Amino acid sequence: MLSRSVGKGHRRGPRVLAPVAAFAMVVSPAAACSTGSSEGQGGASGGMLRVGVVASTISTNDAYSNLRSQDFYVRNATLYEPLAHRTKDGGFQWALATGITHNKDNTEWTVKLRPNVKFHDGSTFGADDVIAVFNRILDKKNALIERNYVDFIDPKGIEKVDDLTVRFKLPKPFGPFEFAVSNSNIIFYKKGSKPAQAMGTGPFSLVSFTAGRETVVKRFDNYWGPKPKVDRVKLISFKTAEASTNALIGRQIDASSNILQTSLPTIEKTPGLKVMKSDVNLKVSIGMRADTPPFNDVRVRQAMRLIINRKLALSNAFDGLGEVANDHSGFDRCLPDVPPRDQDLPQAKKLLADAGKSNLSINLETAANKPGMLQLVQILAEDAKKIGVTIKVQKMELGAYLEKWGKRTFYTGYDTRPYLEGVPEMISNDDTLNHTHWHDPEFESLAKKLYATSDAQQQCDIQKKMKKIEYERGASILAATNPTVSVYSSKVQGLIPEFPSGNLYDFTKVTID
Repeated sequence: MLSRSVGKGHRRGPRVLAPVAAFAMVVSPAAACSTGSSEGQGGASGGMLRVGVVASTISTNDAYSNLRSQDFYVRNATLYEPLAHRTKDGGFQWALATGITHNKDNTEWTVKLRPNVKFHDGSTFGADDVIAVFNRILDKKNALIERNYVDFIDPKGIEKVDDLTVRFKLPKPFGPFEFAVSNSNIIFYKKGSKPAQAMGTGPFSLVSFTAGRETVVKRFDNYWGPKPKVDRVKLISFKTAEASTNALIGRQIDASSNILQTSLPTIEKTPGLKVMKSDVNLKVSIGMRADTPPFNDVRVRQAMRLIINRKLALSNAFDGLGEVANDHSGFDRCLPDVPPRDQDLPQAKKLLADAGKSNLSINLETAANKPGMLQLVQILAEDAKKIGVTIKVQKMELGAYLEKWGKRTFYTGYDTRPYLEGVPEMISNDDTLNHTHWHDPEFESLAKKLYATSDAQQQCDIQKKMKKIEYERGASILAATNPTVSVYSSKVQGLIPEFPSGNLYDFTKVTID
C-alpha cells in the first residue's frame, strides 16, 4: 500500500529537517532505543515530515492497484480509511463505521457509518460510497486482491438502509464478518471519483504523486478526527533498503521502516537518530511454487526447509531480532503441537535423493525489498552447497520483480497479517494471491470450517490443525519472525508503529522540534 497550518489566519511554509552533505557514519553517543512510539513533550505544529519508503517506478496512486510496494501502503494510510482499525487485543477501533451488528445465524450484518465525515473535496461520506467500493472489490472482472478477503459477500445482498446504514445479506453464515470487512486494505473513496484524484476521507489529502519518486500530502483541515499537527508529509521513494538506510544516516529523510538491520549497531551510535521496534509480527518468506517441478514434490519442499540454519538466519540476516519460526503463518498464538524444525542436512540430502533431485540446481529470485531478505537467501544458498545443491540468488529491481508476481518458482516475500486474514489468499485459485500455487484438500476443508464459526476457541482449534498441515507439507520456508525496525530523527516526536505490520503509517500525532 502507499501519504498539515499554524495559527488562525496565518500559515507558514513547511519546515524541513536540514540535510547534511555526506553519508558519514559518526560514532559517538548512542541514540535511544525503544519499542512502542516516539512519544515526547517537545515538538511544534507545522513543518514537513520526510519518510523513506521502498517503491517501484510502476507504482500508481489507485487505492486498489494490484502492484504494491511499500509506498502504496503508506500513501493509502494517509489518504483513506477503513471501517475500523484492528487492535492488539483482538478488538476494533472504529473509524468510518461506528458499529456492526448481526442476526443469530450470522447471515445478516448491519454496518452503521460515522456521521459528518467529509471527503477531501468537502462532500459528505455515506452509504453510497461504501456500496460502490464493495461492488468494485467484488466484481471479478477487476481481479482485486481484496475480493479474496470478502468473497463470502454477494453484491446483490448489499443494500442501503439509509445514508449512514448498510446491510449485508449473506448467502451463508460467516462468523468473522467484522474482522474481514475491517481489513486495513478495504478503504473508501468517493463514489464516481477517478483514482488519480485520491478522493478519500483520511487525515491528509493529496498534493502530488510521481511514481517511483515521491508522494506529497497535506493536512486535511476538515478531517473528522484529531487534526494532524504537521503541515505536510513527503514520502520519498528508494529502490532498496540500503539506499533508504543511507539517506536516513545522511539526514536526507526523517524516518523510515525500511532499514538494514545489519546497520543497527552503527545507527544506534549515531547522534540524532532513534530506533523503534514493533511487536514480533514480520515473517520474511521463501516461497516454493508447489504446482511446478521441483517443488510439486513435497519431499523437495521438506528438504529445503531442512537445509536452512534458522538460528544463523536469525542472528546474521536479522541481527538477532525476533525469534526462530517454524514454517507456518500467523502470529505466536494458536500454535500447533509440532517440534522446532532444526537444520538436518543428511535428511535433506536423503529426501532429495528419494525425489530424484540430488545435485539440484535452481534460481532463487528476490527483490530484497525487506531488511534481511537478501542475507536470508544467501544463507540458504551457502547451506545448500554442503549437500551438492546449487541455489543461484538473483537480485532484481522491485518493479520487474512485481510484474511477474505469482509466476515465479523460487522467490521471496513477506507477511505481517493475522492468520484469519492470510488464509483466504492461501486457498485462492488466483496466482497473484496464492503465489505458491499450493492446494491441500484437508487444509482447504478446514478453512471453510474456520470461517463458518464466530467462536474464538473453535477458530483457534481449527487454526492449530491448519498450521500443522502447513508445517508438514506447506510451500513456504518461514525461518524467523521479526519486529519491524524503524529509525527516525530525534527531532521527530509522536511516531507510532502500525498494528500489526509495525510500519510507520500514522503521522497524525507527529511534531517536529
